[in-house]
Amino acid sequence: MVHHQSDLIGDLKERNILQERRISELEAARHTQDNICDEMKIRLEKTESRLHSHFSVSSGPTNITTKSPEEDIPDGRIVRSGRLLMNTISNGMPSYEEGVIAFYAQMSSSEISPGAHHTLIFDKVRTNVGNGYNGVTGVFTAPNEGIYAFIWVIRMLNAEHSTELMINNDILGATFLRAKNNDDGSVSGTAIAHVAKGDVVFVRIHSTYAGDGNVFSNLHGKPTFSGWLLH
Repeated sequence: MVHHQSDLIGDLKERNILQERRISELEAARHTQDNICDEMKIRLEKTESRLHSHFSVSSGPTNITTKSPEEDIPDGRIVRSGRLLMNTISNGMPSYEEGVIAFYAQMSSSEISPGAHHTLIFDKVRTNVGNGYNGVTGVFTAPNEGIYAFIWVIRMLNAEHSTELMINNDILGATFLRAKNNDDGSVSGTAIAHVAKGDVVFVRIHSTYAGDGNVFSNLHGKPTFSGWLLH
């Protein structure tokens, strides 16, 4: 009986030592995270300071706007440091005349064997004036109503596909290319259309004809999707 109790006490002591060691490890990890957060905060403050200095000098004294790291706004919320940094960066972007809308995006890598009805993603956004194009979804949402022009270019290697330019659920245009026997080719489509504010425009593989092979992209040629407001 005494021997059993001794073993139990020894086991409890060992568990206690392990728990104390684990607590020490967690405290050390929390201390490390605190140090990282402090370091990131210092870097953010330095970046904000450099950006404020840069834009204040380049804009001239009449355009200087000073904001504190935390600024009250009408609804009572607080403007945080990250928001301030984004606002500062936005102030340095080139300005355009009101109403200018244009986008241009490339497909950075090949779409592998896309099936029927598959939306093509042109993920490398080069131009996006008006912020209507989404490089994640491949969809352009019209910021304003008007007459728009759209161009899409599709490249294939040893493949064949039909593609459709869509406005909402309407097929505005279509292209077809057969590049077989190790052929490498491109096909383009152009369309002019009246687009209402909020309408979505995108390129997809034909809704009923899947084709076969890849939509090809490399450094020698990339599929593209572009559009702009004419009037």
